[in-house]
Amino acid sequence: MLTQGKTIKKVTQSGSKRHIDQLVVEKETAIFLNNVFMLSLNHTSQLEKEMAVGCLIANNKIGFKVDSVSYANHEVHIEANELCLNPIKQAGFMKPIASNIFQLTAYFQEAAILYKKTAITESAAIGSENNLLFSAEDMDQKTALFKVIGAYLIKHQTAMKGKSLLLSSRVTAELMAVIIRCGFSLVITRTAPTNQALEIAQAHNVSLVGFARGRKFNWYY
Repeated sequence: MLTQGKTIKKVTQSGSKRHIDQLVVEKETAIFLNNVFMLSLNHTSQLEKEMAVGCLIANNKIGFKVDSVSYANHEVHIEANELCLNPIKQAGFMKPIASNIFQLTAYFQEAAILYKKTAITESAAIGSENNLLFSAEDMDQKTALFKVIGAYLIKHQTAMKGKSLLLSSRVTAELMAVIIRCGFSLVITRTAPTNQALEIAQAHNVSLVGFARGRKFNWYY
């Protein structure tokens, strides 16, 4: 169950009325790597295995190959070699194609179903040209990012070269460090990067698009 309806009183200048408000349901999952407890995460009730794999990649605990992943009783158990990933520098900048960006951001907005119900979640998605491959929502940007990274790796077990990453929030240096280790070629956000995030992206030939809303965007180059 992703949301729980709660009766509230909506108050306006002209009066008040009862209303059913949808609240996000949180759950906690413990993550184990090779039978060793690593950490616990609070998140929305979906894509637990994907979230755990993405979390370990983001925290530089495993590489792109995962031997097995299972979920039961609020625990995700992952079997994988423990190693650190080096930042990936792209051969050259991927030039954003306006028609592809417009299509991707339209699909991205359509996929934000939980946000439309609750107005408090962040989204992440992985795209290829003008198609979304994976998308996820969660209570914060990092956890949504974990979910799409994990979904991609469980299926493909390789770096994300040539792929686009879509984010609903700002891009910080911390997020960009994860992005370059995963090998994304293009980052598209509904808001903007920090200066430090842009510097990291440029040093690794990662193209960055901000304020991608409707049929407009900013290309940072």
